[in-house]
Amino acid sequence: MNVSTASLNNSFQEEDEMRLGYNHEHIKTFLGKSSIKHLFSYANDTTDAKQLLDRFLVTLSGKFELNLENLLDLFTLSIMMMTYQRDNLLLMKERFMLVDVVCHLADSLDSEEMNYMATGLYANLVTGVGLERLERVLDMHTAIPALVESCSLGNNIAVALLLTIMAQYTRVPVQLDRKEYARKAFEMAKLINWQQLADSGRQADMFMLVRTFSLIINCRRIREECLDWTNNLGAEIHKYFLQVRKAFDHTAAFGSFEMMIERFIAYCVVRGATTTPQLCNYNISELTNSESQKMFDEV
Repeated sequence: MNVSTASLNNSFQEEDEMRLGYNHEHIKTFLGKSSIKHLFSYANDTTDAKQLLDRFLVTLSGKFELNLENLLDLFTLSIMMMTYQRDNLLLMKERFMLVDVVCHLADSLDSEEMNYMATGLYANLVTGVGLERLERVLDMHTAIPALVESCSLGNNIAVALLLTIMAQYTRVPVQLDRKEYARKAFEMAKLINWQQLADSGRQADMFMLVRTFSLIINCRRIREECLDWTNNLGAEIHKYFLQVRKAFDHTAAFGSFEMMIERFIAYCVVRGATTTPQLCNYNISELTNSESQKMFDEV
């Protein structure tokens, strides 16, 4: 099922206002089917975002054993909570802290376990088609800075998830060997038929893929780990996506959504490939002892 071009001819601001993130029903439904529902039974009766985040943090500060399925569900929950009641902008510290705590529940994962996490997160978080899928991917993208900044495991899961999104359109298995991820993402981008997506009215998928790719190449840690970056990779990306931007030259309709994609390519991919990466210039706030005690007292 493709989204018609007409349905996409709205401004990005209008589309952003439509995205409401996750609500309490989403959280209840997910937890009810998850392997961690026994840890968060109180979630059914708690709707306030701050109360939920605080209680989740308290629960995860305890001692318990986790298997890989539990860890997958905890990562899913923490990512969903990044946009739970997303209009509450005063809870970013708590949202980032929840992601950070989950990232530190395991020391490391091997490539097979990492693939399990990435494909599982994709299945849990990326649903629907067209605009619905785009909205869910944008919600998931909100958690990427928190994952990257948390620790090595969080960074690896973030990149694996982003590459898994791209792999759905290339049908090429992702090699999660922690090597040259920027180069891998670029090789995958070159396998995508951008012109076909534009001609078939799948601009929502185009934007989802372009934004996913930009998050990968604009992450400082990924660039630092990519030896190819100093060997002209940035210039190659710059040149290639200038051609991708021209995919709209032969389409029948050109509206504000298409213009937004063109500008995103120009500013976040083409220019981003040859400038200093901007993603993750900030640190996750940590609770002070007094804040931690206060949180425990309030729960």
